Amino acid sequence: MGLAVLSLPVALLAFVVALTRRHLVTVGVNEHAEVVRIARHARAWRVGGLLAGLVAAALALTVGQSVDALGRLVALAPALLGIGVLLGTIVGELTARPRVGVRRTAVVETRTVRGILPPVRTALAGVAGVLLAGALALGAAWGGPDDLQRAGRSFTQGCRVMVDGALVSASSSRGPWPGSFYAVPLAAALGVAALLALAALVAVTRRPRPRPESLGLDSMLRRWSAGTIVTAALFTVLGTLGPVAVLIAAGLQPGECPMSVTQAVVRWVALLVGPAALVAGATALGALLVTPAIRVDDLPRPLPGEATSVGAPVR
Repeated sequence: MGLAVLSLPVALLAFVVALTRRHLVTVGVNEHAEVVRIARHARAWRVGGLLAGLVAAALALTVGQSVDALGRLVALAPALLGIGVLLGTIVGELTARPRVGVRRTAVVETRTVRGILPPVRTALAGVAGVLLAGALALGAAWGGPDDLQRAGRSFTQGCRVMVDGALVSASSSRGPWPGSFYAVPLAAALGVAALLALAALVAVTRRPRPRPESLGLDSMLRRWSAGTIVTAALFTVLGTLGPVAVLIAAGLQPGECPMSVTQAVVRWVALLVGPAALVAGATALGALLVTPAIRVDDLPRPLPGEATSVGAPVR
């Protein structure tokens, strides 16, 4: 909960930056009507999914602590927000269909998911996903039972130290540790989010084309939708990776037993990755709140030969 509150100023700053740099395409009132209708339909469902995800994440952060005091529901908050966006995107894309008339046209082309993916954000999501998978696997491998024998919730070290010239056994235990106690539900939620992201990309790719004169704008709309999907996945991964890395760094504190070289390296990597993931995740959330849009100009475009536009606004 505290990490989420600390991330809010970054998310707000990213929201303002994204708002000032928002990609807005203007079309005439009588131009590309089918694409405009599809864009509004898909956007309405996507915003509805985002709002539902925000509500679910807020409930997980607030009520979740009272339902599960050990924080497993709180840890699912980023995944719940991302799942909300992805579900809204899937429903919007599956239900957005161009109107079919008596005369039909079709474009001979091969549409692929790779063709609409934003390369930079996709690469970032891939790297963040690998880091998160590694962090959860390492946490599960090094995790042990806590004082109440709950498996995978504590990091325990045992060693023999010299005390007054004699070797004695010593141990230290720190938690909460992102072991199997937290990694299993997180992996399940992230797996669901990954499947939904793939399903959303397929839905965007397979959505039927509108009329041939709107193909360029429709292709741009598909890339926007794919960008939102990847941003939602990126936020889900980074929003989970940040707290997991912070817990790993906190668990690998120097104690009575010396740390191994591997544990020391992991601790320093976690110290770098945790804050960076939190900042980047908050940035992705801010960008997720502002997406590109198509604006319809109310005034008809001037006809050839006209010096200025003529005609009353058309609603």
